[in-house]
Amino acid sequence: MRLLCFIILIINNAYSGVIQFVGPCSEEPVFETKFNIHKDDTVGSVTVKTLEANNIPFLGTERSMNSIFDTPTGLDAMEVLSDTQMNAHGWCYSINGTEPNQFANEIKVKEGDSILWWFGYAHYDSGKWVTQCEPTYTRAPEQFCAQ
Repeated sequence: MRLLCFIILIINNAYSGVIQFVGPCSEEPVFETKFNIHKDDTVGSVTVKTLEANNIPFLGTERSMNSIFDTPTGLDAMEVLSDTQMNAHGWCYSINGTEPNQFANEIKVKEGDSILWWFGYAHYDSGKWVTQCEPTYTRAPEQFCAQ
């Protein structure tokens, strides 16, 4: 039986990995699942397939995500802190714990890969972007996490 399963996996060229989504208010994943990997799959293609297969609302493409789980976009995703500081929120990802600094459709996935998407922010201070992809849940701003 094991040999038959192995042969089926080879024929389909499918392996498994894990994908998680962490929202703005808690470090606990909002959603987590395993996925099958097929030839030429990327972080972006796996993400779109996972979101569509699970009826999770999103705005984005295989290249990048603007909104997952109806998170705000545009001006609604900006957090004004003062006259000189703000946080711009959006979705960031890592693969196997590394932020590759490439679009999601540029990163191929392989057996055993772990993809993590999190709602994060970039901090702007006095004309300079000083951080990027800091997890929003570390601050849990009221505009996203009102009780």
